[in-house]
Amino acid sequence: MKFFRSVYSISLQNFRKWKYDSRILITIFFLLIFIHSYTKGLSSFCDYVNVKSSPWIYPFLYMQYYNKLLFFFPLLLIFSNAPFIDSNQLYIIARSGRIKWCMGQICYIFITSSIYFVFIILFSILLNIKCIEFTNDWGKVINTLANTNAGTEFQIGFSPDRNIVNMFSPLQAVWFTFLHSWVSGVVLGLIIFLFNMIFKGVGTFISSFILVFSAIASKQISLVKFSPVTWSTLNYIHIIKNDGLPNYRYITVGYIGISFVLLILILFVSKKYNYDKDFKK
Repeated sequence: MKFFRSVYSISLQNFRKWKYDSRILITIFFLLIFIHSYTKGLSSFCDYVNVKSSPWIYPFLYMQYYNKLLFFFPLLLIFSNAPFIDSNQLYIIARSGRIKWCMGQICYIFITSSIYFVFIILFSILLNIKCIEFTNDWGKVINTLANTNAGTEFQIGFSPDRNIVNMFSPLQAVWFTFLHSWVSGVVLGLIIFLFNMIFKGVGTFISSFILVFSAIASKQISLVKFSPVTWSTLNYIHIIKNDGLPNYRYITVGYIGISFVLLILILFVSKKYNYDKDFKK
């Protein structure tokens, strides 16, 4: 228990710095702009048809590859200074040891990714609260947008997928999209953490490349199996016959395998990492 309390305390130190970190404010600012930009047409459509929408916007918000790039890049900004070294961290390393400190940073990446996507879910609702009514089903508006081109006519920046509306309940779609996005964010954060310890800045570059590759994979179905970020939305998971997409078992094993390998490599590299040298840079 003492080990886990130490890891939690180390992780908490990073969150305490958020109020002084301009990157957090920048991230929130851009996310609010993106969410508003892609959902503002929803209000006009609801007014036109005189029907309120259900709150289940999130599963469709960044299905398109260009939306996915915009919504994931701010998360890379938060993780870009991994392994999060400063004078305070050097003191913590000296007191707690490398393993506890390293686990604390990994815990921080896991929690931050979850907070990030919870934020997107909440603000996709709050920014459209005037045209939303809470219901357990998809509702008439989402169903109409999924089965017609009304979204294009009203310049709505997200497009509900008909197959997902037909095959998933709203809560299932929200949960699986959140889960996959969260793990994708963790993978990107761990990659930044690992490779920035090897050579500062390389991790951010590699994660950015992986994110851009997801846009390429979105247009080439055969590449989807090699792109974990692409799996973050349900339209790139095998749900209909002969769609050529990876199934849920493949994706689950992929996420677990990638995360496990990254965790082992991080712990191994951290034993030889010169924290003092990184801080002086």
